[in-house]
Amino acid sequence: MARVVPTVDGVDVSFEDSWTRRRALDLAPGVKVDLPTLDDLILTKRFAARPKDLEDIRLLEVLRTMEEKDRGER
Repeated sequence: MARVVPTVDGVDVSFEDSWTRRRALDLAPGVKVDLPTLDDLILTKRFAARPKDLEDIRLLEVLRTMEEKDRGER
């Protein structure tokens, strides 16, 4: 069974679910990294919800809004 961890506000986050939604990014020829989606990254920041995490969440939500606007303009 996949590991499920709750955020401080009780949202269960499954590694397996997050892993299936990951995005691959090619940094250079032969160099690829797998990154979580913005939504999943925001969820992981909610595990501890430290002041730095809360600021990261705020900035990630701004980025998510900008991406949504960009998709709407296409």
